[in-house]
Amino acid sequence: MAKLMKSSTFFLLLLLAFNNPALDSSVNTKLQKDNMRYKRGNKMHILLMGASVGRYWNIAALPDRVNNHDYTFEYIHGGSRFNKSKKFQEIISRHENKPDILIIKECAAYFPGDLELYKKLFKGWIKECRENDIIPVPATVVPVTRLNPFKQFMIDILKIRNPFRFGSPFKKRRINEIIEFNKWIRTFSEQNGLHVLDLEAALRYSKKKRYLRRSFARIDGLHLNKKGYKILDQIVIPLIKSVNGD
Repeated sequence: MAKLMKSSTFFLLLLLAFNNPALDSSVNTKLQKDNMRYKRGNKMHILLMGASVGRYWNIAALPDRVNNHDYTFEYIHGGSRFNKSKKFQEIISRHENKPDILIIKECAAYFPGDLELYKKLFKGWIKECRENDIIPVPATVVPVTRLNPFKQFMIDILKIRNPFRFGSPFKKRRINEIIEFNKWIRTFSEQNGLHVLDLEAALRYSKKKRYLRRSFARIDGLHLNKKGYKILDQIVIPLIKSVNGD
């Protein structure tokens, strides 16, 4: 505990950086421009609905990064909660630029949580996608690093929140629930003929050590750095080709 408190100033600076409105505004403006730039032609259109990890991925610019312009990509921020039903309805109700494929991605920040509700929401979104001629592609949740529970504990102290709201950091509730939810996504998808964008498998240490690799993580142990996003860039096009049967 003493060592954690010793780093409080550092984490406070970190929090200020993450919550810098000017930074968020700049990133959002760039993403809007990229979305508009790449929504051209009659190519298959893939939309990623997610949160902060998805936003900083900037998937709209993926074709340039991997030198493949066979598809167009778009990102939609689904909101600051797991339940993205409002934004989801806007997406499936589109008359123009309706996605051919919808990647449904959730963030580790929503764990621990109500897993049964999470599963119910996913089932509903997938059902509605199919009813509206959109191919649903569920994504596994990007895991967190081994030290993330302790960093979250420290962040909660600095933000004057209950640091025990997720229980003891030694019990690893967040990573354990992420692992359980991802296992459900894979099983449900296999049973229902769905392809999965397996972000966890791309970023974890191994099947036994299912933490996010530190080399792919930012200092908070939850968000990704540039190296992590480069890894994700490499798995998208093969997945889309698999969905198309190529």
